[in-house]
Amino acid sequence: MKIQKVCFFLPSSNRDGAELCGLECLEALKALGMQCHVILPKKGPLVADLETRRISYQIIPYKVWIEPPIPVWKRLIFTLWNLFITYLTVFLVDRRRCDLVITNTVNIFVGALFAKLWGRPHIWYIHEFGYEDHGWRFHLGEKFSLWVMDHTSILCLACSQAVAHKYQGSIQPSKIHHLYFPIEVDPAYDLEAAPDKGPFPLTCAIVGRLQEGKRQEDAIRAIGHLRDQGINVQLWVVGGGDPAYAEFLKNLVAENNLGEQVTFFGQVDSAIPYMRKADVVLLCSRREVFARVVVEAMRVGKPVIGSRAGGTVEQITDGFNGFLYELGNYKELATKIKYLIDHPEMARQMGENARKWAQTTLTRERYQNDLARILFADRSLIT
Repeated sequence: MKIQKVCFFLPSSNRDGAELCGLECLEALKALGMQCHVILPKKGPLVADLETRRISYQIIPYKVWIEPPIPVWKRLIFTLWNLFITYLTVFLVDRRRCDLVITNTVNIFVGALFAKLWGRPHIWYIHEFGYEDHGWRFHLGEKFSLWVMDHTSILCLACSQAVAHKYQGSIQPSKIHHLYFPIEVDPAYDLEAAPDKGPFPLTCAIVGRLQEGKRQEDAIRAIGHLRDQGINVQLWVVGGGDPAYAEFLKNLVAENNLGEQVTFFGQVDSAIPYMRKADVVLLCSRREVFARVVVEAMRVGKPVIGSRAGGTVEQITDGFNGFLYELGNYKELATKIKYLIDHPEMARQMGENARKWAQTTLTRERYQNDLARILFADRSLIT
């Protein structure tokens, strides 16, 4: 049976990383001649993207099976609910809609069980480490849950080599393929949305949700360390998020008298203008799978300084398109920032290297070709 129709399960209807990657995958599947039908747990901003692309969708209220630790009774309720919803989905989704089921996250298992009940091949597309990046725990325990993933899939796609490596210990390595998703920057962004840089010799931007795992504190402490050396560097903190961590960061700024150097912008419609106007973009996360913000920064010609962890080491080649620093070592981060101040020509060259790398490595054409190669290499999908 040749693949013609795909049922595509998404973790939410938000426009977060996994969902945006899902849109890119849907575009590639359409370009390969497949019809796609998307299953969502509820309505949200992503619905407009699907409607614009004329992709059909259906709302079925399933729950996650991995999240920050919750009481046992809640895990039991969510599991029973998901089992009920899965059996209901068998009757709600038109059987003619799909030859293949793809679950575009590790967060949900409804799609995998749905495919099993329907006798359709199933693929996991993994965009998360789970515990290492978000502190999530499987409701049914990690060992059993990964066994389920292995036994309900013919293939597992991973968004980076780091993610593939994490799951190879529990899922058959022959099933796992890493596939870098393409990232493009809308040329219509409003540059005036970001403020002027002012008198500072260098402006850093750190973009992302304010939460402990993103470690914006490293960037703030690095700016303070530079200020103490008489180097007046500016930091733009772009993003909303956890109120408690946001308050912690603002207190850190106040305690170190960094009010003139550090500015919080909160959630913005697009972070591209801020990255475009800044001189360097920072990524201080504890562990990213394959950060969109890194590629977006490179797309607009900015060097990136990122923590030496997770998929970030696949994006940044130290000294070529940016720098890597040891997670938590804000003094090393400050040293890398100072190097860019002292070597402006090198900073510009790194930015140009970054642009070229992103433009040639993470293209839609390459993604589509790689996806086709992986899918059609499995004879069970085309016979």
